[in-house]
Amino acid sequence: MINPRKGFLSLIGAVVLLFAGIYLSYKIYAHLAGPEGVRNLEQAWESFRDLLVGNGLWLFTSIAVLPGLILPVAPLLTLAGLWGQEHGPWISSLYCTVALSLNLSWTYWIARGPARVLIQKFLKRFKYELPTKPPTNLMQWALIVRLTPGVPFIFSNYGLGLVRMPFLPYLLISVPVLGVTGCGYVLAFAGIFGGQWKYLWTGLCLIAVMFLVGRILVKNKSHAS
Repeated sequence: MINPRKGFLSLIGAVVLLFAGIYLSYKIYAHLAGPEGVRNLEQAWESFRDLLVGNGLWLFTSIAVLPGLILPVAPLLTLAGLWGQEHGPWISSLYCTVALSLNLSWTYWIARGPARVLIQKFLKRFKYELPTKPPTNLMQWALIVRLTPGVPFIFSNYGLGLVRMPFLPYLLISVPVLGVTGCGYVLAFAGIFGGQWKYLWTGLCLIAVMFLVGRILVKNKSHAS
């Protein structure tokens, strides 16, 4: 019988390796392309940045789509803060929350459907299987993963979809956590770019609260184990 916890942790390891592979690919590119290639990449990012900051629709569409392609969301939240400097930090935070909610929804269904089928076929070659049912304590694990600093949120989207966490509980945990954390980053960046300390401190406080709650949950989980 498959141990659900072991299967879930194996899934975590696989996704971590995927991110490590992406980082290694960048380092290899930087080594092979040299300083000129890195400059070209930086110039492409600057052009992309100017496009998004000048067009809110493209910016928040990118937040809803690009993290699902394993691209980091932090630079996009930075641009949302820059956009919020002109259009309003709280409006930017609201749009960002909607965009993140759309992203966590479509990536969940991709992971639960076609991605799960492909991964299951791959694992069967090595006599492994994904758990057929979500672990009984998945709600707790999902909350811990969402609140743990350094865990990319897109990893949580795909991971929780692969283990077939029910969609409604998935939303009830994911949207508030990502909404508060995303708002924290947007407000902090808007405060930095606009020189408005009240937004900077509000954003930092929201991030700190999420960090502390995550630490408390992880500590309680380790003691319970």
